[in-house]
Amino acid sequence: MIKLTNVTKIYKTGVRALNDVNLTIEPGEFVYVIGTTGAGKSTFIKLLYREEKPTSGKVEVVGQDVSKIKNSKVPYFRRNIGVVFQNFRLLPKKTVFENVAYALEVIDTPRVEIRRRVRATLELVGLEDKVNAFPHELSGGQQQRVAIARAIAREVDLILCDEPTGNLDEKNSLDIMNTFLDLAHIHHKCVILVTHSPTLAKMCDVSLRIKEGKIEAKR
Repeated sequence: MIKLTNVTKIYKTGVRALNDVNLTIEPGEFVYVIGTTGAGKSTFIKLLYREEKPTSGKVEVVGQDVSKIKNSKVPYFRRNIGVVFQNFRLLPKKTVFENVAYALEVIDTPRVEIRRRVRATLELVGLEDKVNAFPHELSGGQQQRVAIARAIAREVDLILCDEPTGNLDEKNSLDIMNTFLDLAHIHHKCVILVTHSPTLAKMCDVSLRIKEGKIEAKR
């Protein structure tokens, strides 16, 4: 699923964000990423969805060497990846169904297929009864579930999450984490989660600690 081989990332400012990192992440693993501010967490995630390229070494994601992907092909590569942010980023004037469907419309998915995927995805995250609701009618946890549904509607195998529970209370955070667990263990998707919550970290299969550009993996 993901393989980093001797990966180093040095920015133009001279900052060495990652230093000779070797790492393998398998399909179906639920991965927790921790590290202090500036440790390299954001750089690690950006390398995975090709917002950044390594200075040296090789980053392979879903079978592709990201350094060799032409800029014009990056949007097509990202169709294989779902990204969930702390800010839900929902379209306020669109219903739950329309918010999720939008992710499929922009890649010209046929209407019949859109209806099938949206309904199946909303059922997966427990929102099949909210298809006609608008974002302001939902709780914070429900809005984040819509964001997750939108991220996985394209039937991706890799889901990247940047502090997805940061704006939620403890109960909703645990509910969202259980959704990610199901996606990883039942639906065999690789989920990589950046969070500062030690409690939530205990639910993951793999812990990645980034410190001074090095990544230490604990399974």
